[in-house]
Amino acid sequence: MAKTKVSFWLIPSEQDRSFFQDIIDSLAKEHNAPTFTPHVTIYSGEYIPDESLDELIEKATQRVQPFSLRVDSISYTNEFTKTVFVQFQPHPILTQISETIHRNSLHPSDFTLNPHLSLIYKHLSEEIKIDLANSIKLPKSEVFFNEVRAISTPNQTQNREDVENWKVITIKNLDIASLHDL
Repeated sequence: MAKTKVSFWLIPSEQDRSFFQDIIDSLAKEHNAPTFTPHVTIYSGEYIPDESLDELIEKATQRVQPFSLRVDSISYTNEFTKTVFVQFQPHPILTQISETIHRNSLHPSDFTLNPHLSLIYKHLSEEIKIDLANSIKLPKSEVFFNEVRAISTPNQTQNREDVENWKVITIKNLDIASLHDL
């Protein structure tokens, strides 16, 4: 049975999402890079078609309210998907969601949680990455998140075409109101 690579993303709330989307879109235009939805990857692995991703997200986010991650730094690497990014401090709720998805997956991967939000996907010179990392100023030290998405992705994301082939499979809002329904 064919497996599909799926990444689970934590998505910022509307106000924070808009702020990061503006940065991502601006950097993409300036450096001829792909644009994408701002996100923190919670977990990534392979799934078979009859595995319910909705159930997996439901289990992992049960009783989870929207929450914030504290910004640690803005940094860069040579990795295409971590060209320039916002690094967040570890958070117990995020760890719990990631571990629950891992534990309930039929084919658990060796994914390591490293909470960051990429701002550009592009192979750039060290000098440009340093300039970008130093020039980005965040208006606050915490980012608020209220949504989890499952995204089908190529096995490795290495270029614009790979990014443009991402597809949203399912979306789950971390809704404060849902706690009152329990």
